Formats: sequence, structure tokens, C-alpha cells
Amino acid sequence: MNPAPDTTLLLEIGEQRSQVWLGHADAPLANWTLAFGTRAIQPGPFRHAPPTPLELERAIMVVEDELMRIAPQIPPGLQLTLRSQPSLAEALGDNQLDRDLVEQAFGQLAAMAEGDPLAASLLPRDEHFAAVLLIVREWLHHLASESVLIVE
Repeated sequence: MNPAPDTTLLLEIGEQRSQVWLGHADAPLANWTLAFGTRAIQPGPFRHAPPTPLELERAIMVVEDELMRIAPQIPPGLQLTLRSQPSLAEALGDNQLDRDLVEQAFGQLAAMAEGDPLAASLLPRDEHFAAVLLIVREWLHHLASESVLIVE
């Protein structure tokens, strides 16, 4: 599937489920429901803030499995547009984040999960923020988007 230049890819992360829409402003092409959200990430919510390394590993597996289910239908190279609460923009300082910045922030989250006191001062300790960051990182890692645009 070769998308038209004005094709939009939107990921809306909810509490229990997330939605993906692919299409144009006037003509949606496809949509999918994903079985994860900020409170349903590993199975169940993260129980620690920040999450433990085991919680992060379980969440990565859940998110990867769901993303691989829809990956064949997502055209590569589309910018991801993201709507979520909490927003990554406040903590990471911009509404436009490239893959490297998200990867760096996820590395800080992983270090924080391991107990690194320096990493703990850089990101919110909130488990919902951790869930959004993990989901976006896995999307950028597996579905060939180079960046994410955060919208309200």
C-alpha cells in the first residue's frame, strides 16, 4: 500500500485500549483497536512507579505482539501522530520527537527502573507516563516511523 502524501497515521492511547487510524481528513482508510493502554500494559497496569525491569519486559512483549498484528497494514515511513494522557511533550520538551530522542528517553526510563539515581531525576516517575513512552518507543522501533507528532 503506497499512501498518498496527505495520509495521516494517528495513535490514540487510552486507559484500557488504544486506537489507530489510517487515512485522510475526509476519508478514513482503516482503523484498529489495540489491546493495551496506560492502565493495561503488561497484563494489567504497571504496579510500580517507575516500573520494575520485569514489568518493562512484560509490557514490551504485550505491545510488540499487538503492533506486529497490524504491522503488515501500516505503510512504512509515515509520521506517527499521537494523542495520549499523559503527554510526552511536557516531559520531553517538544511536540515533535524523533526516534533517537524517544530511544534516549526510554533508555533513561530503563536506567530509572534499575535504580539509577541520575536517571530518576530526568523523567516523571509516573507509571502512566512510562506506559506511553514504552508504547511510542515500540511503535517507532517496529513500524518504521521516524518521528512522532504529539497533539492534544
